[in-house]
Amino acid sequence: MTGLFYNLIEMIIKRRKVYKNLSISIGGLIFFTTLLLFVTILPHVSGFSTKVLYSRIFILAVYGMSYDILRGYTGFINLGHAIFFGSGAYIVGIFLTHFGNNLTVLALAILTVLIYSSLAALIMGKIVFKGGGVIAAAMVTMALGEIVRNVAERWREVTMGADGLPFRVPDMFRDRIMIYYYAFLFLIIMTLALRQFILSPTGRVLLAIRENEQRAIFLGFDTKKYKMIALQVAGLSAGLAGAMFALLNRFANTDLLTVQQTLNALLMTLVGGTGTLYGAIVGSAFISLTQDTLLDLRAVHPIFDRWLLFFGSIYVLVVLFMPSGFVGLYNSKMAKLQVRLVQRKK
Repeated sequence: MTGLFYNLIEMIIKRRKVYKNLSISIGGLIFFTTLLLFVTILPHVSGFSTKVLYSRIFILAVYGMSYDILRGYTGFINLGHAIFFGSGAYIVGIFLTHFGNNLTVLALAILTVLIYSSLAALIMGKIVFKGGGVIAAAMVTMALGEIVRNVAERWREVTMGADGLPFRVPDMFRDRIMIYYYAFLFLIIMTLALRQFILSPTGRVLLAIRENEQRAIFLGFDTKKYKMIALQVAGLSAGLAGAMFALLNRFANTDLLTVQQTLNALLMTLVGGTGTLYGAIVGSAFISLTQDTLLDLRAVHPIFDRWLLFFGSIYVLVVLFMPSGFVGLYNSKMAKLQVRLVQRKK
């Protein structure tokens, strides 16, 4: 970043034409400032459902990013990723139900979520990374996910089974405006943390594994160890997202542990852009807003009662015409623009 800064200063001094490039940066700064202002003001001028909707977007974006660490940066398809997300929600719900709804209990619940997610990722990795290809790993993780879901469904004394587990949250999480800001802050912190991870030497090794695992092994990297690290990071992130999701909804049920919940994360990364990290944020917003709009249209015409058909059609169109997702499309357009600017200078 420092090198880029000095290069920019040098270009400004030597060439006045650089103001064209500078205007693009200023335009991006204005866009993000406007977006931040919009997000900050929104809960004060919107209704209950809108605040909940955007809070869900923030939290599910972190869940999507956790899956992108595996799918986009490691090439590992985990069909049991909902284990971490759903278990995080259940652990928070169980603690707040049985031990009291105060901040001390919540802190212990969060600590338990981290320990549980780490152990679950370790067990999953030990089983999956022993051998077999991508398809075998996907099937094994799906089976593990179904085992956890069945345990939660049958352990009614603790989880309330398929009926779900309602619970009360600490006072500071009861106000919908405050939980909105907590969810937004959670998104910012997790985005920065995961971005730092993928930019680290470990993240670069994961990219090498995704591109060609045999070459990475030939270069001397223990690919199983690095994939285990990625699974740990993804599991911890998804577990925390599940905990935040529970605080938002004040409810946990077995739907959070299903394969469908994992596919939702996959869908977010595909629509937003696999291997971009930020694509999960775009994918979460697009999917949530589209679903909410289609559900609202049910009052306009009975045809929208089958809103899943429309949603599926939109998804197919996005995949067909934007296979790299929204962020991937944006990056490719910006790359072409930079090439054109360089060519003009020559």
